[in-house]
Parts: sequence; C-alpha cells; structure tokens
Amino acid sequence: MYAQYDTSQFTGVWVLQSVKFKHPVDLNKDGYRSSDAFWEFDECRKDQQLELFPDLNAKTYYGSNKTGCTNEVKLYKWNIKEELVKEVKYELGKRVVDERRPTVLKLNDATGNDAKVFVVIGVDENILTLKGLVKSGSNSSEEAILIYRKRKK
Repeated sequence: MYAQYDTSQFTGVWVLQSVKFKHPVDLNKDGYRSSDAFWEFDECRKDQQLELFPDLNAKTYYGSNKTGCTNEVKLYKWNIKEELVKEVKYELGKRVVDERRPTVLKLNDATGNDAKVFVVIGVDENILTLKGLVKSGSNSSEEAILIYRKRKK
C-alpha cells in the first residue's frame, strides 16, 4: 500500500515532546527569540496530544492535562500517503527547487477547511517525528520539527 509506512505504525496516542522552529521566534513576547518552542510556549500550549485511531479518525487535544488550561479537542480524519513536495531554497544567490515524494500525514476536519499536513520524518514504536507549519502568531506560521512520544497504555 505505502512504500515506507503502514497505518498501524501511526495508531495510538502521541504526546508532544518537542517543537523546533527552523528560524528563531519570540512567541511569548519576552524579547528573546528561540528555535525551541518549549522555551516560548506556556504550559497550556505545551500540553498537546494527537490520537490516531485504526478507523482513520483522529483527535487533537490541547490543554487537556494541565490545570487552568482551556481544554480544546478537535476531530479529524487522517491518512498517510506519498505526495510530491517542492521545497524552494536559495544557494549562493540561485533559486533551487528540491522535489521529492515523502510520506505525509494529513489531518482533515469535517468541513474540509482545517487541513493539517505534516511530512513524516520517522516513526517507530515510541517516537513520531513530523515536519510542518506551527502557528507563530495570530496570522503567521513557521516551519518546525515536531517530536511526539507514544503514550503507554
């Protein structure tokens, strides 16, 4: 079905452990920029979980385990597939377009408006590593690497 991964490798509850931005940001407005979002996130924003069910339903949880946080749960349908991704960068003043076909994890909400797409960097029985856009302001996002640890039953 998929060249690299099987959906069963992704099922379970994944707890966010780390978010590393490509470029330093100042999310908490303390005057210091950091590539490590966990220095910038408050306790509620650090409390994120992703639950991927075998029937391809998914839930995201924000602030559900910390006291004083607003518990936010969103429902999605998820899938993985290989998809053409183009990455544009500049090397020595020249525009370079890198094309590849990585496996992507897609979360689609019921309306189809709130799709989240992540490039799968790796997954094993304990760790899920993704690359995608993370909100860095009220209407801005930055590329980041997200590392999740699988919660034991």
